[in-house]
Amino acid sequence: MNRMKPIFLFIVCISLVADSSAADNWVLRDDGIGPIKIGMSLSQLSAVLHERFSKPTEEWESQECFYVKPRRRPHIAFMIEDGRLTRIDVDGAGISTSTGIQVGDSESHVLKVYGSKLKVGPAQYTEGHYLTARSSDGHHGIRFETDQGKIGSFYAGRYESIQYVEGCL
Repeated sequence: MNRMKPIFLFIVCISLVADSSAADNWVLRDDGIGPIKIGMSLSQLSAVLHERFSKPTEEWESQECFYVKPRRRPHIAFMIEDGRLTRIDVDGAGISTSTGIQVGDSESHVLKVYGSKLKVGPAQYTEGHYLTARSSDGHHGIRFETDQGKIGSFYAGRYESIQYVEGCL
């Protein structure tokens, strides 16, 4: 029985590590990512992420629309408009959408996955495209930015907010 105890403890430790890493893999949805939901206040976002986010203090920075970036998630940025989370931006590989798309995937793969739900338009500053899908309720959506046939970034949230070309603009 004593030989079984270390094996049992090892198995318990491995399962706890597996559970915590699985819970740490956030997936972007049109209404949020991981435990984060579009519409949260800045204080709610701070509480869920155990970080302290606040409005910009510089006079030249907009206080109506700005971004905050979590320390432990370097490829994610949260757009705050009028004190509420309205958009989540992803600019690096390793974070996928609920359909499995991530930065670096091909434009043709996104077109295949989303099919007729996707509206394709020209990108503002590159030869690429904006690939936009609206949620079934019409309030949210997801947009992929492509260049040279690859996804360079994507963002999800309020449908109006994902239309902005330069972040808050």
